[in-house]
Amino acid sequence: MPKTKKYKDKDKNKNKDKVDRSRFTRKNNFSRIVSSTIKNISFEKACSDFRALKNIDFSSKKNTVLHSAKVGNSAMDYYFFKYRLHTKIKRGISYYEWIKTNWKQNESEYRMYKFNLAQGKNHEQARYGVFRLYYGSSQGFKPLIAKWLYSLYQPKTAVLDFSAGWGGRCLAAMAYNVPYIGIDTNIELKSVYRKMVSEISKAEASEFDVTMIFKDAAAVHYEDYKYDMVFTSPPYFKSLRLAEVYPHMPLYSTRQDFNTKFLFPVIQNSYKHLKRGGTFAINVPIDAFDDIRNAKIMPPRVSAKHKLFIQPRFAKGNPVNPEKKYNEYIYVWKKP
Repeated sequence: MPKTKKYKDKDKNKNKDKVDRSRFTRKNNFSRIVSSTIKNISFEKACSDFRALKNIDFSSKKNTVLHSAKVGNSAMDYYFFKYRLHTKIKRGISYYEWIKTNWKQNESEYRMYKFNLAQGKNHEQARYGVFRLYYGSSQGFKPLIAKWLYSLYQPKTAVLDFSAGWGGRCLAAMAYNVPYIGIDTNIELKSVYRKMVSEISKAEASEFDVTMIFKDAAAVHYEDYKYDMVFTSPPYFKSLRLAEVYPHMPLYSTRQDFNTKFLFPVIQNSYKHLKRGGTFAINVPIDAFDDIRNAKIMPPRVSAKHKLFIQPRFAKGNPVNPEKKYNEYIYVWKKP
């Protein structure tokens, strides 16, 4: 079997980041039961899905990708879905918190729950369908799109991802066979990333070069790492608050506070130490890109702008503002 010694946790503050193991175990068992009832993905299916992602050859498709395709999603969800359900979405509540409320007393939510049951969903799937409709959901970045971008810009040294999140860009780097450097504050994902790399390495008889840094990306010394591509999708700040709040994430009082303390310095520092000729790619909403452009922390012209497929919440569009369409892009700069 292959060795997995190339997986590295770069963590100099292990004592500071210790988690109460008994509390963590109880919470982990609860989340495992709930999440597996919603999405019952076997390890065999996850490996098969990763293999399908690995075998896709974009060079024969003229660098195009069907953004709605789901190749790689099962592998990502097998490891990370139960942790995504801890994310606080709209109204500042996570799925695990919501199901402990008296949500059945809300007539419209309970009616939708019964409708979902009548469609053949199990109890947990029916509840999750209600939560997604009324509160939203935390989505991982699709591994297929990440692999397509790697195939397009062809990093060789390493991909640096300063908001690693739910493993989609890491899985794509493994499938593309390029070293990956991920940064995230969610210390509960340490064991998840280690397990994912180890298990897929053994299943594929391959060795993947993954380095994980569990700390605030604003405190990372980027000069200590070598990389020729930055690709990330940082948290979104919409109007007066963050669109999603993840466990162990630093809190920011305003959008300006978020930009000043996190987004702007991390972009500047990671770009500064990006290898010459390298690629800097970031997936952010249009208003966040406008903030970056107005702050003049990056070259004035982007090299490319790739539109993402965004699944609409409503089948017939936004019923309140039917003419308003939400667009999102990956913005790319090449470092001279």
